[in-house]
Amino acid sequence: MMGNVFTSKIPFQDVYIHGLVRDENNKKMSKSAGNGIDPLLLINNYGSDALRFALVREVAGAGQDIRLDYDRRKKTSSTVEASRNFANKIWNATKFVLMNCSLLQKQFTKCDYNDCLLDLTDQWILSKLNRTRKDLYDLLSNYKLGEAAKLIYEFAWNDFCDWYLEFQKLRFNNPKFKNRILSESLLKEILDNILIMMNPFMPHLTEELWHSLHQESEDILLSLRSWPNIDEKYLNDNLEKSFDKLFDIIRLIRNLRAELGLKPAQEIPIVLVSDDIKLLEFMKKMSEDIRLITKSSDINILRQDEFSKKDFEKSFSGIIGNLEVYLPFEGIINLEFLKEKLLKDQLKVNEDIKVLDNRILNKNFINKAPKNVVDECKYKLKEAIARSNLISKKLEMLS
Repeated sequence: MMGNVFTSKIPFQDVYIHGLVRDENNKKMSKSAGNGIDPLLLINNYGSDALRFALVREVAGAGQDIRLDYDRRKKTSSTVEASRNFANKIWNATKFVLMNCSLLQKQFTKCDYNDCLLDLTDQWILSKLNRTRKDLYDLLSNYKLGEAAKLIYEFAWNDFCDWYLEFQKLRFNNPKFKNRILSESLLKEILDNILIMMNPFMPHLTEELWHSLHQESEDILLSLRSWPNIDEKYLNDNLEKSFDKLFDIIRLIRNLRAELGLKPAQEIPIVLVSDDIKLLEFMKKMSEDIRLITKSSDINILRQDEFSKKDFEKSFSGIIGNLEVYLPFEGIINLEFLKEKLLKDQLKVNEDIKVLDNRILNKNFINKAPKNVVDECKYKLKEAIARSNLISKKLEMLS
């Protein structure tokens, strides 16, 4: 107010009113209560960037309070530790790029990619990257800091590190791969963009990694870089949806492999069946990537009229949307070992069912326990019964 009186100028165009950081019990911190959490202790344990990101990520809306989980006995925080793990993930991703890109140009420039040379995974990551650029800019412009932090986390960890880098490893390990220079350029551009977009949340880490990537002098700062431009020609909703389904299929295959007790390097054939022609065409284009990522001996992609369930009676299977997945195991695994494993699993599940059932039949529990606890118990019982029935079917299949 005084500044406005003496200068006739409004000192701030925007004022962001943030909430309180509360303790692990959601109580206001105070000296008299003795429930304060020392930020310096958390910084020493996890780093200032991790604490900063953890607090920003918990912001649900302007003015809303934040509950910071904290174990006073161990002096640890799982929330801040998760942010530290995210920082480590980005550090290791940068290390991978530095190790696998042959020429790190000092003068870093964006490449004009030839769409004909971009494979489906490159088109997908460019679509996700430009969507993240756009959405993140909009969120930050509207001071939706918590949502912005969650968005860059999802893109950097899940899309870039967990999936795109896995596809890149397959290409870099293939001596016949022809478009390595393009892949290296694209890899560096995406990482560059991630570091720029993460800089407001983790300034120290991103500044260090950005200088390692660009080999720039300390006088040039990442924090002064302009926001990445949005290239809407790369946005492709249908391709993103296709990849979402692909990732679900890969997860299902990995789960089925785990249920079969297969070793990580042990190969097994995979059969994909659907009447969705577009989906089958997409799967055929990605079949080699699916085979390598899931450690499969071969991939068979069939329409429903080309498929007979009688031929795959000795298979573990699952369904994702309108696509069925089969892993025929006959002659590949030790059936007696698998039976023994399933019987142990069924014994444990049946014990869980007995405990949960007794709890539900207890009138004191039903009448006195909070509704959400009772509902959770009923849900767990339903899941356990379904799991037991599934194991019974698998044992019947093996007999």
